Amino acid sequence: MSKFWALSLLLVLLIPAATAATITISPDAIESGDTVTVDVNDLPDNASFSLGIRGEFTATPGETFEFSARSITLPFALNQGEVNAYTKGTNWTELAADLPDGGSVIVRGPSPNEDGEIWIAQPRNIPSGTLSLVTLRGEAAAAGIITDFTVLGTKKGPDDGQITFGIEGIDQGTATVSVYVDGQQALSRTIAIGGGAPAPTATPPSSGNGGNGGSTGPAPTATTAPSTTVTSTDGKASLTGTDAEGAGLLKLTAQGDAPAGWVFAGNAYAVTPEGRTFDPAVTLSLRLPAADATATIARLENGAWSPVPSKVEGDRITATVSRSGSYALLVAEQAAEPTATTTVTAATTTTPAATTPTAAPVAPLLPVIAFATLMLWRERRG
Repeated sequence: MSKFWALSLLLVLLIPAATAATITISPDAIESGDTVTVDVNDLPDNASFSLGIRGEFTATPGETFEFSARSITLPFALNQGEVNAYTKGTNWTELAADLPDGGSVIVRGPSPNEDGEIWIAQPRNIPSGTLSLVTLRGEAAAAGIITDFTVLGTKKGPDDGQITFGIEGIDQGTATVSVYVDGQQALSRTIAIGGGAPAPTATPPSSGNGGNGGSTGPAPTATTAPSTTVTSTDGKASLTGTDAEGAGLLKLTAQGDAPAGWVFAGNAYAVTPEGRTFDPAVTLSLRLPAADATATIARLENGAWSPVPSKVEGDRITATVSRSGSYALLVAEQAAEPTATTTVTAATTTTPAATTPTAAPVAPLLPVIAFATLMLWRERRG
């Protein structure tokens, strides 16, 4: 009887051992209006979840554009969540979204800078169900437009399911879909729309002397590659450098434990895509909660946050980074204070969703407990 009890206890303790979430994204290429599917498996409750949809396409300056994700179906809720949008290369941008609970978001704003950047943030619980339409529309200020739409929060609901949505509004370009779980990239995939972005128009070489067959003139001098700046959807993080083209910044919920003496200040940010390296290195810049704050930037490595060399410059802090990954702003624990967040107020109808406190991470210890129990039983039998 004792033997049966010990073996039964061992099996019970081993069964609920945690497994890592698995994500797949398909297909690799679509036409405007086609559906993208994100399969989610083994995603536990209280996990931090972020879904980013980044569009890149050409436009005609002065004309309006529209980039839409239709019928975004979420199999689970995102509590303590946010809806974020960012555009670059526009004079003005409007975010319109219909939520599963009957609420809606309609926000419009002009670009405050010469790069035509606009940031829109809406903190809210996101219930499971279907967001019938999420649209970013605006007036193009440049020939190249970047749109970035992100939903994030704490997952509550089924561990398995499908997120589906159709991409509309552009005939040719790319959409990069990224999923992050607990601050780590689960998967990111760039999907070609209508064959992908059109090839840039080549500039004919100079013939020199009017092309009459004479001297071709002085040899061209080497030029320095232009610096590129990538900005997060909330405008609080940026990545700048000559090798930053094509990189992204995805806003995340900071997860895990900060090093002793430090606390998180706001969100974390993932430099994407996963596996990307920068040569030369680029500069990551984060906005400080106060100009005199004692702060550092930290990187997530194997589930632990480690400070990296950082420099405070006015109301921002910078660090040189050579590879992608998740980064967060830490401030000295005694100086930590709630930070104010500036958001654009929208006409919305909201049905609050219930939140669930984070559970203690017991599952990873269950195999150890089971082994100890079995050894104790064997010792007593001996």
